[in-house]
Amino acid sequence: MPMGRVLFVLLLAVGVVLWWKHRQRGGRPSAPEAPQPGPSTERRSSGPEAMLRCAECGVHLPASQSLPGRGGVFCCAAHRQQFEDRP
Repeated sequence: MPMGRVLFVLLLAVGVVLWWKHRQRGGRPSAPEAPQPGPSTERRSSGPEAMLRCAECGVHLPASQSLPGRGGVFCCAAHRQQFEDRP
């Protein structure tokens, strides 16, 4: 089979696949999905937020998500409880 025919068949196959995908979408270009509301999209701050370190495990987290306790701030209630239960 000459090289020209191979190229033609390949281009034709690509065209058919693209046409089929376009038809499956209903002829409309796909729109980007809207972000789901959550902690990151509910508030829009004007600048960067302070990062705090959990006194129990050391992980860094935004100040708005930290839990204050008697020994500092914590990433979750379980870590706050573990820290405060120590003698």
